[in-house]
Amino acid sequence: MPSSSGSASRSASASKREHTDVRDGTLDLLRCPYCGGRLELVESSFHEREDGEITNAILGCHCCVFPIVAGIPVMHLDPAAVAAREQIEAGRPDLAARRMFALDDEQQAARFEETAASATATYREVVDALGPGFEGGYFLYRFSDPTYLVAEAVVRAVAATTLRGGGRGLDVCGGSGHLTRSLMDLSSPAPVVADFYFAKLWLARRFTAPGCEPVCCDGNAPLPFKTHAFGFVVCSDAFHYIWTKRLLASEMMRVAGDTGAVVVTHAHNALQWNPSAGMPLPPGAYRDLFDEMTPRLFAERTLLGEIVAGGPLDLSQAHGTAALDADLALTIIASRRADVWRPYPLEEPSEARGEFRVNPLYDVEPDGDPARLRLRFPSEDYEEEYGAARLYLPEEVLVERAAIDALPSVRLSSGLTSLARRRVVLDLPKRYY
Repeated sequence: MPSSSGSASRSASASKREHTDVRDGTLDLLRCPYCGGRLELVESSFHEREDGEITNAILGCHCCVFPIVAGIPVMHLDPAAVAAREQIEAGRPDLAARRMFALDDEQQAARFEETAASATATYREVVDALGPGFEGGYFLYRFSDPTYLVAEAVVRAVAATTLRGGGRGLDVCGGSGHLTRSLMDLSSPAPVVADFYFAKLWLARRFTAPGCEPVCCDGNAPLPFKTHAFGFVVCSDAFHYIWTKRLLASEMMRVAGDTGAVVVTHAHNALQWNPSAGMPLPPGAYRDLFDEMTPRLFAERTLLGEIVAGGPLDLSQAHGTAALDADLALTIIASRRADVWRPYPLEEPSEARGEFRVNPLYDVEPDGDPARLRLRFPSEDYEEEYGAARLYLPEEVLVERAAIDALPSVRLSSGLTSLARRRVVLDLPKRYY
């Protein structure tokens, strides 16, 4: 099999080999978004395998050919994807990866490849290496955003119901996998995260949700998955940016199946002003899109209040028109299952999926006992959009120095349990910052 030197695809995956390849189960899920046909490996084209799994290759159907780059199927025909496919066909997976990472500058590409090849590189360092055009700041602080608190609680509640006994989850427009991570212990097989931006998917697999199945695709086109492939489908903080909302809603319901659930969280409300509005709809229009799957709508502000108060998260009744119309963002849950509609107790933090660490929004003074932690928003724009975090994030907190010095840890000391409830201490992926 041909090999390549200086390969971005090799260096970017070297420290996480076990999570870099396309698995047979993923290929079985895939369908062409344009003709609906199955995808098969084009054996006559350049391809690489590692331990029997596909790393770089070409997939073909009745109408199209698509590249697999650094273990990620790229199921759209954007110019970068076409260029990457041509580089794979030419036996240059290193250049294919550069195109998908949008690394057109040689110096920046070399910096990224060096950082990505390091086994000790952090999420923050790799994001910085991707350059100023990458929206890394938003993702770094995602785990304590108010929008994330609501999304995670809803996802954990509904997915635990519909995936009980086995079933796969799908995170549509999932970015770098923050919500995908919430599905890792609920989804069997591993959840799929789908997004248009290749670099975000690579970050999800490398750092945020190791073991997930990434697929690069366009949310404005049919989803590249077979019908009824999933038991739970979520789209968070993205649906209002999709132009073809009717298509995406229909596709989410198609792949979820009759016994699954579809969840849309933080959908901007057209009746209220939003600094990053996108193309929002009013509550009734969101409901109509999912009408065939008996949807219920919830005001995000109300759900956040239930979470801050310690629960339960009450999904037994849809919220009223006045609450929905007045809220900036909505949660839509669609399912034919009666057992979805109930109150859910909130999970108590105990053992970390990754490791407990101080929230990166806090500065920790280096001296003194107790240690002083001060809340610092990274920018005025961030504070304007996520200022509701002050409902649970204190401006300042004093903590025993020994408890702080014991972090990172897998288990919480008794002195940090209340701070974990308030998101001052977070369960973060390893090597996050």
